[in-house]
Amino acid sequence: MKNFQLNIDEKLFNLLWRSISERESELLSEIQQAGEDSDEASLISNDLVYLRLTKSDLEKKAKKSKFSAGSFSLEEGFIDLSKL
Repeated sequence: MKNFQLNIDEKLFNLLWRSISERESELLSEIQQAGEDSDEASLISNDLVYLRLTKSDLEKKAKKSKFSAGSFSLEEGFIDLSKL
């Protein structure tokens, strides 16, 4: 597997955090619409598990880097984290 290193600041982290959280909600909705016992729901569930593992890893790294609580905000509007 190929990989790369990426350094991100709190603003970019917040953008990723909100995007991942939104995608998590969408996947949950898709599972409910498909019916939890369907094959489609099973496939979507696999994606959800991978997404949650990725989200958890990002959260650990952000906390280890001492990112502020504001960087984990899910607010819809622009969040100015430059003064943190």
